[in-house]
Amino acid sequence: MTGFSRIRTVFMGSPDFAVPFLAALVQAGFDLRGVVTQPDRPRGRGQVTAPVPVRAWAMDRGIPTVTPSSLRVPEGREFLGDWSPDLIVVVAYGKILPGEVLEFPRWGCVNVHASLLPALRGASPIVWAIRQGLTVSGLSLMLLDRGMDTGPVLDRLEIPLNPRETSVSLSERMKELGPPFLVQGLAGYIGGTLSPLPQPEKGTQAPILRKEDGRMPFESSAREVDAHVRAMNPWPGASFDSSIGRFRVGSGEVLREDSPPSLPGQLLYQGPEGIDVACGKGVYRILSLQREGGRMLTSGEFLAGRRFGKDEIVLFEA
Repeated sequence: MTGFSRIRTVFMGSPDFAVPFLAALVQAGFDLRGVVTQPDRPRGRGQVTAPVPVRAWAMDRGIPTVTPSSLRVPEGREFLGDWSPDLIVVVAYGKILPGEVLEFPRWGCVNVHASLLPALRGASPIVWAIRQGLTVSGLSLMLLDRGMDTGPVLDRLEIPLNPRETSVSLSERMKELGPPFLVQGLAGYIGGTLSPLPQPEKGTQAPILRKEDGRMPFESSAREVDAHVRAMNPWPGASFDSSIGRFRVGSGEVLREDSPPSLPGQLLYQGPEGIDVACGKGVYRILSLQREGGRMLTSGEFLAGRRFGKDEIVLFEA
């Protein structure tokens, strides 16, 4: 778009989610001086150190990249003097920016956050939107300040969630809808048709995920258990313990919403159709599962080789 070529821009992002947004800035003609990502990481089964996806994409196209281990020390911020950005665009960078970075560019640090702020501030908004059973989420274009996703908002994009939405499917839709939303929003901000609006002080949180967040909440309703499975995959995974080991649930469905006369976590049925487990309210049918160290199998495939004990309680134990 007209005028973008005069704006010295730095992009900050790390995972695969951020790559389409960087590509959109390049296509729109911004004067992209360089890219800042998190350091290279071990990847794959062999744990070979490799660039994070954004850095790999930029390097393939000859775009300068830096990977500071910290932005709080002067040497970690040398890119500011080297590239002298008018604008910093941030998408899933993964680190909080210190004041020295926030205050450097003339147009500030513009961030794409994967929720409708002030809802779901924090590190994992996509997962918690699914887990909380929201029917609408979306993207927010905002100016970063010293708080956690508390800066003024430039624009929002609502995205209705379908009943079988997963963290993966919502992420993919945001990767498709987000880049044009970003470019259009930057055009409005730089052109003066979009003004930053302060957020309400109070908002909801989407804290960083921990491994223990994956435990199957069979004590909750079957509908909540279903949302949990759709939210927690691929990481940390929706998991439970049993007398024959720990399992990750890949998919399932609400079988009934009324309460059976059983304890939460009790096995009610196992057969080709699935593995039915009592919940605090209702019954959840497991359609695919993965034994620790094994591969994901349909319930029928798993039961062809091994079955749970008849009266087994499969509640997760830490």
